[in-house]
Amino acid sequence: MEFQTKNDSTMVIRMFEYGFKKAAENATLNSTDGIRTIYFPKQKVIFFEENKNIKDSLDLNIVFPDEQVILYSVEVMKYWEFTDEDLINKKMYPLIPLQLFNLRKELQRAQSKNDIHRIKEMSYIARDLAEKLANESKDLFDKHEILGDDFHKMLLAINNLIEYLNRNYLNDDRLEDEVNIMTKTLYDPEVEKRGVEKGRNIEKIENAKKLLDVLDDDTISEKLGLSIEMIQKLRAEASNN
Repeated sequence: MEFQTKNDSTMVIRMFEYGFKKAAENATLNSTDGIRTIYFPKQKVIFFEENKNIKDSLDLNIVFPDEQVILYSVEVMKYWEFTDEDLINKKMYPLIPLQLFNLRKELQRAQSKNDIHRIKEMSYIARDLAEKLANESKDLFDKHEILGDDFHKMLLAINNLIEYLNRNYLNDDRLEDEVNIMTKTLYDPEVEKRGVEKGRNIEKIENAKKLLDVLDDDTISEKLGLSIEMIQKLRAEASNN
C-alpha cells in the first residue's frame, strides 16, 4: 500500500490555505437568506520528477465540530507522463521547455555509475531535444498561439535548462554555446519580421481610414492589400464615432 508522504501532506494543507484565501476574497452574499457562499478555485499540483509513490491526487479530510467530514482533493499532474506533443495539444505551452528536465534522472544514473559513454550520448540527446522544443515554440509563435515575449521566455528556459544539465552532469564544452546560437538564430529574425509586418499593417489601416469617404470597400482592399472584412470593420467603427 502506498501512503502520502509527509511533504505531500504539508503541500495539500498549503493548497487548502491558498484556496480558502482566494475563495474568501470572492465570497458572495445571498440577499434572500443572508448566507455567504465561498467558491474554491480549481487547483492542480505538478510533480516533475518520476516517483511511483505519487498518487493521482492530494487529499485532506476536514473534520468540523459536529463530526461532519469533507474530503478536500487536489488533482495531481505527473509531468513525466506527458510528451511535448501532449502539452501542445492541451495548450500547456509554458511547460514545454521542461521536457529537458526529464533527462535528469537518466543523467543521475549515468553519473553515479561514472558511465562516460552514456553521459556523452545524453549530451547529443539533450542538444537534439533542445532544438526540437525550440522549433516547436517557433511554430507556436508563427501560428499566433503565443506572443513574441512568450516565445522569448520559452527559448530562455530552454537555454537555462541546458545550462543546468550541462554544468551538473554533461560537462560538454560546446553544448551551451551551440544551443544559445540556435535559439538566438530562431528568435531574432522572427521577432524582427513580425514587428515589421505589424508596423506595415498599422500603416495600411491608417491609410484605409483616410480613404473611407473617397473610395468603395473593394477598391480600398485592392489598393492596400487589406481584407474586405477589415475595411467593413473600419467603416463600421467610423460610423459609430
